[in-house]
Amino acid sequence: AKKLHTQFADWENGDELPGRTLAYLKTGFLPEVLEGLDPTDAVANIQTVWGEWESGTTGPEAVLAELKAQGLGDLLSGLASS
Repeated sequence: AKKLHTQFADWENGDELPGRTLAYLKTGFLPEVLEGLDPTDAVANIQTVWGEWESGTTGPEAVLAELKAQGLGDLLSGLASS
């Protein structure tokens, strides 16, 4: 989770491109991490947004902006520190 948090934070700081960030999150097993969490509304919302990316219905910049709005950065930060 620490690596996922760093990769997401790199995008938030403008140090990484949106498409590359999403690729890193996917190869870093973000979907599997989300599946392993308690099924809260926040987790479900993040999974829905991720599904939009996976299905190709939403572009990378919009997906990352919505993941940020849904609290992915905070979620990953909490997981990284636990």
